[in-house]
Amino acid sequence: MHRDFANCSSLVETLSGQDAAVFCLGAYTGAVSDAELRTISVDYTVEFARVLRSASPDAAFSFLSGNGADPTGRSRMPFARYYPVEPRKEPNFSYRLLRAIYPAFRVLFPNQVIRADDLARAMVGAVVSGTGQRGGPVIENRDIRAMIES
Repeated sequence: MHRDFANCSSLVETLSGQDAAVFCLGAYTGAVSDAELRTISVDYTVEFARVLRSASPDAAFSFLSGNGADPTGRSRMPFARYYPVEPRKEPNFSYRLLRAIYPAFRVLFPNQVIRADDLARAMVGAVVSGTGQRGGPVIENRDIRAMIES
């Protein structure tokens, strides 16, 4: 288990010779300070990707970000500026409320939400099919739903 994502150098051997990696480390908006959220969402991701690239230059890399992430970095929402199936402890009332109304929200706005297990299948599928490609698309919820329903 790796504990220090500020320095992923010790993962070189583990990541060596890999075809793909899926990176899903994150934090709730509001659960940590804005500076900590940026460190977790940006700095840790860049560090992991740097080590992966040095260990396996041709590996595909799939990164999980929040719906509505803003590649320009100008959004007012912290998670969107910084590009996270089992029940979990929600950090505040807003998250608990959203969890409670999720079933209705999923029916009314199916392209705004996605189940964690469906997201995981889509991420693995995207990274496996993208092995050897450079760059890559941003895949939104609508695209993910299409991937898992086909």
